[in-house]
Amino acid sequence: MADVFRQACAGGAAIEPGHRFEAAIDAYLVDGDAPSLVKGYLPATPEAVRIRRSIAIALRSAPLWTPPRWRRSRRIREASWRDAWKKHFGVQSISRSLVVKPSWVTYRLKEGQTVIEIDPGMAFGTGQHPTTAMCLRAIEEWLRPGMRVMDLGSGSGILSIAAARLGASRVLALDLDPLAVKAAQENAVRNGVPHLIEAREGTVGAAGPVRAGQADLVVANISSLTLERLAPALAGSLAPRGILIASGFLDDAVRALSAAFEAEALQVEQVTEEGVWRAIIAAKTR
Repeated sequence: MADVFRQACAGGAAIEPGHRFEAAIDAYLVDGDAPSLVKGYLPATPEAVRIRRSIAIALRSAPLWTPPRWRRSRRIREASWRDAWKKHFGVQSISRSLVVKPSWVTYRLKEGQTVIEIDPGMAFGTGQHPTTAMCLRAIEEWLRPGMRVMDLGSGSGILSIAAARLGASRVLALDLDPLAVKAAQENAVRNGVPHLIEAREGTVGAAGPVRAGQADLVVANISSLTLERLAPALAGSLAPRGILIASGFLDDAVRALSAAFEAEALQVEQVTEEGVWRAIIAAKTR
């Protein structure tokens, strides 16, 4: 639904995932099984009526599990729209030691915690989405000090920053969106690791800036179709015995992705899940 909205709505789209309150940590966590609210933003012009009708027609043939439930459209002030998402982004305890917080919130660090401060701007990656959270936990588990890391589809840079803060010697953050690259660079400075992170436009493959075997750990939080298409390039970018952390897909994609990875000598070590979302950790065997 968000992809349809992004193509049709000049003001962009936003996804507000369902939340649940965890009293034990005094925080709200994303509930991957709860319905999400998808919003599209249009200029308040007569053309908006036609665009809304076009969106409704497009979604009738979209591969949705259930028909969408529509909310009434309403007119809002631009300033309210621009900052409305901030009220849904608070301090998040991702794991035993990783905490993600927005740049505009003060947080008192506890012993043993690593805090990642994020201002995503227009880029993906606040830690709220289950796939981002799974990638963060996988980085914490599989990263070893001194590893060279590549973050493909880096968005806000949250995964790159986590890798840098947890001991990576160097991180290459790649994204095709120049706004995401800018956000990653700014967030790297905000977290005191700009010397460890190189954020740039690009991807893996023949035309990309990645050399063969240059990464000890690759994290790719992107779509299943893109992961399957890039499987040979992802394997090629890994050093011997390197680790791939892949997410951004649902349970029904795990079998095809596992087969694509194993065809490139990437042995699936683990499949993790949160709600309907999945992540695959694979190791290069040759």
